[in-house]
Amino acid sequence: MRARPRGLLTTGCVIVLLTAAAMAQRGRGAPTPLPPLSMTCPHHPDVIETAPGTCPFCKMALVPVRLAPAWTCPIHASTIADNAGACPICRRQLVPVTVSLTWTCAGSTEEHLERGACANGAPMTIKRTLRPHGDHNPRHGGQFFMAADTWHHVEGTYPLARVFRLYVYDDFARPLAVDRLRRVKARVVTRERFDPTTRKTTELGAFPLRVSANGAYLEARVDAAAFPASMTAKVQFTADAQEQRFDFTFPALTQSPAPAAAPAARAPSASSSTPSRATSRPAPETQATVPAAAPAAAAAPGAASEPDAALVTVPVPNSVPEILEQLRARTRQIGDLIARGDLGAVWVPAFQAKDLAVALEGRLDSLEPSRRQTAAPALQRLVRMSWLLDAHGDTGNRDNVAGAYDAFKTAAGDVVSIFETVK
Repeated sequence: MRARPRGLLTTGCVIVLLTAAAMAQRGRGAPTPLPPLSMTCPHHPDVIETAPGTCPFCKMALVPVRLAPAWTCPIHASTIADNAGACPICRRQLVPVTVSLTWTCAGSTEEHLERGACANGAPMTIKRTLRPHGDHNPRHGGQFFMAADTWHHVEGTYPLARVFRLYVYDDFARPLAVDRLRRVKARVVTRERFDPTTRKTTELGAFPLRVSANGAYLEARVDAAAFPASMTAKVQFTADAQEQRFDFTFPALTQSPAPAAAPAARAPSASSSTPSRATSRPAPETQATVPAAAPAAAAAPGAASEPDAALVTVPVPNSVPEILEQLRARTRQIGDLIARGDLGAVWVPAFQAKDLAVALEGRLDSLEPSRRQTAAPALQRLVRMSWLLDAHGDTGNRDNVAGAYDAFKTAAGDVVSIFETVK
């Protein structure tokens, strides 16, 4: 994914913002206010902006879309619900996705962005449609990344000792058909050495990835590895495509999510209510559930499960010293996530840092004129590096993420040194 200009939103960010807005409306009188209109590119759906304009990539005019959070089954995409729960077909846990909302009338293919009445007076029916890049959830307990071509997606897993598997998906997170999977050329590298003089990398342990017997994934037998196990998949999706790098770090063997246990049957009673469950029909617009922003690091066996501080968003403080302290904390958290290989979660503290930078922009008047001239460009660099960290984190290239983090740390340090005299 390319770095996004300021003002564009990522899929992960969209889910968090939309669910927060929906929760704010829960419990209020009907009808529930609609999610705000966003602007997107017809050919680059990962471009989402808050105002009209043109696509930064193809220059096409952006078109309006109304985005909302929903929950779907990783296996049965026809199941769309408004709350977390289990799939009514396979009992797997539903996962958070982003959908577009439209309204239709029976017998008509026309879709509307506003609620209304049909010609016969009946209310329009809501339609939820999964968007490209609206689902970045791993299917098999691994780490999920988006390719730089913004179409392919991959999930790396380490399900058994010395076994690496790579699942390949399209832009809707659907597995590639076996004929397309056979065109993918890939290998997994477990050890490599970089020569800073020649700027060349030598692979010391490389294993070809081959299509499995059932055509569901690519697999390689690798060297035994101690945990955390770091592995790099180098993938060429088509014969004329450039090879891409995806870095995975496994704290333990990966495990595919098991189907949810069926609820035990019990006799109904007058005092008990029927438990709600996910269904494939459109859910009421008045309900929503906030999904987790990103998976937390695996807890040690027997340890109490605590939320990762890096993945918990907090309100922006009111005072400059408190904002700077949060900025220092977010900088450390990004470094910790990179160190343990959780590249897909980097966007959470990076976006929090971006919000802190925006808050400091409103406090430029509190600086001396000489510092004010250097503060504005430093804040702009910090915002740009936050976007860049998000973009590189999506694609799973550790070298690119580390490079962006170095620039981010420099920008954050400059901002702190400029504002630390403000009380």
